[in-house]
Amino acid sequence: MSRRWKRIMLIRNKREFLANRLRDAGVLRLLERAARRPVLLVLTYHRIGEPATSPYYEPVYSATPEVLRAQLRHLRDRFHTPALEAIDPEGNLREPTALVTFDDGYRDNVDAALPVLADVGVPATFFLPAALIDRPRLPWWDHASYVIKRTSQDRLVLDQPGPLTLDLARDGRAAALQQVIRLYLDGLVADEDAFRAHLQERADVSVDEQALGRALFLDWDDARRLVSSGMSVGSHGHSHRRLSSLSEDEQGAELVESKRVLQEQTGRDVRALAYPFGWPGTFNDATERLAREARYRLAFSAIEGVNAPQTWHPFALRRLNIGASDSPTLVRARAALHVTFGGSCL
Repeated sequence: MSRRWKRIMLIRNKREFLANRLRDAGVLRLLERAARRPVLLVLTYHRIGEPATSPYYEPVYSATPEVLRAQLRHLRDRFHTPALEAIDPEGNLREPTALVTFDDGYRDNVDAALPVLADVGVPATFFLPAALIDRPRLPWWDHASYVIKRTSQDRLVLDQPGPLTLDLARDGRAAALQQVIRLYLDGLVADEDAFRAHLQERADVSVDEQALGRALFLDWDDARRLVSSGMSVGSHGHSHRRLSSLSEDEQGAELVESKRVLQEQTGRDVRALAYPFGWPGTFNDATERLAREARYRLAFSAIEGVNAPQTWHPFALRRLNIGASDSPTLVRARAALHVTFGGSCL
């Protein structure tokens, strides 16, 4: 295991240890009793399933169905959990409120998450990139993971976007994958299709992106099933591109076209947007203005935090990302700390 991954595991174990200590000492229960101020806590999920058995990017997994069930039960018992349409765009809140959201439109959201949501009685909002439903293919993070996990090569020498050697035998596949992911995140991959082909060629792995994409993402019948089950849908951009990297005309087209297609396919008004990626720098003031002009009423970021009436920003709402290492106790502790203090050390 590489040093980087040892550090990641240490941080994960430390967070879990601290959360358990808060619970066992009775502090967590006291925090939950005190956490009664009116705020909107928004949880972000992605995939639901078993990451260890997946050929795709493991950090995109948020929980197993069993862990999701435990987390949702806690939210239901401690928070008001309305549907998206009940959230006032002006931020008028009377009690602690929690909103459950899912990003990216993976098929397991319907197959694995929807039955749990229905059983527990908690509604959710699913932010969908319409173009990935119309023309499914593997997103770059899952494509890179699929290739790295499937290759029989011990060492990959890449020439694009610059010289890079991936030593899988020495560093492990997880570390090699993170090096490829970093190329994308740092904006170094200028021609994505060319880089995908180059990675496949050097790894000697063939990828049927369309077939795998169709199996990976939900289709329009699935989206309509979500709506008919009492769930909400929102936009995740049309093609899941980093909006701040586009011209204003391109950004506007992404926001308008996504809304149009989603409304046409589901028959429901689309009132909310989750910025693709969502961290600082992936959207900007122009993005927020264009979202207003496209008649969205709420927009969600990936910036960590809760949303209080006095700090309410309807076009940069904060969320808590839920990862596979977040146990039900850790999610409880993170939620209680954020609601009580406006931040969390976990």
